Amino acid sequence: MKQITFLLRNRLLVLLATAVLMVAGVFAWQRLPIDAFPDVTNTQVMILSKSPGLAAVDVEQRVSYPIEQVMRGLPRVKQVRSLSKAGLSQVVIIFEDGVDTYWTRQVVFERLSIAREQLPPGVEPELGPISTGLGEILQYTIEGDGQSAMELRTVQDWIVAPLLKPIPGVNEVNSFGGEVKQYQVLVSPEKLVKYGLTVNEVVEAVEQGNANAGGGVVVRGWEQLYMRGVGLIKDIPDIDPDAPPPEESAE
Repeated sequence: MKQITFLLRNRLLVLLATAVLMVAGVFAWQRLPIDAFPDVTNTQVMILSKSPGLAAVDVEQRVSYPIEQVMRGLPRVKQVRSLSKAGLSQVVIIFEDGVDTYWTRQVVFERLSIAREQLPPGVEPELGPISTGLGEILQYTIEGDGQSAMELRTVQDWIVAPLLKPIPGVNEVNSFGGEVKQYQVLVSPEKLVKYGLTVNEVVEAVEQGNANAGGGVVVRGWEQLYMRGVGLIKDIPDIDPDAPPPEESAE
């Protein structure tokens, strides 16, 4: 009864307190983060390593295991687990709760330089993006009449994805499906023996022939002309002289 009597005698104070609570509620509501599910993901850093040509067993033994052993000695690490597939290794380092995310990535990156020395040639591990299991917000498909799966994947990788990545809040754009455009050089063992070549020499020749080179500057009066040699591979005839040239569309 004393509390009710106090409230009735101090109506102005009650109204002021109610107004303050309403203003504070509106202020908090406007800044309240909205999410479909609470983010309960622990603090973790993911290391991804692509190893084309290696089976899952080789990836586990030669890529995932060395990285795991190096990461187990990091401070404030709770668990290290890995997933090995054909051509892909995924190592996840889980830290204690409350650890700064950027500090964890820094110590993992520093320790990763030691693991690189134990990996097979051509395997370059890299840190995954700063995201959680609940970070996926949108899935979309690209369709086009008369377009092949390779052409649609090219549009995704070179047009759509670069336009989405600069959007604020977008951390990564992952592409699935389609056919990635690539040029393959099929080496003939008989011709290698005939000309006394090795596969590595063929690979080096293709790499050296797929680049642009600068040629200096030619001065003409008040103008400067930059000379450059264009050698980037654009189509199959650039690496196979016997291949027919691509058809040109008539306008």
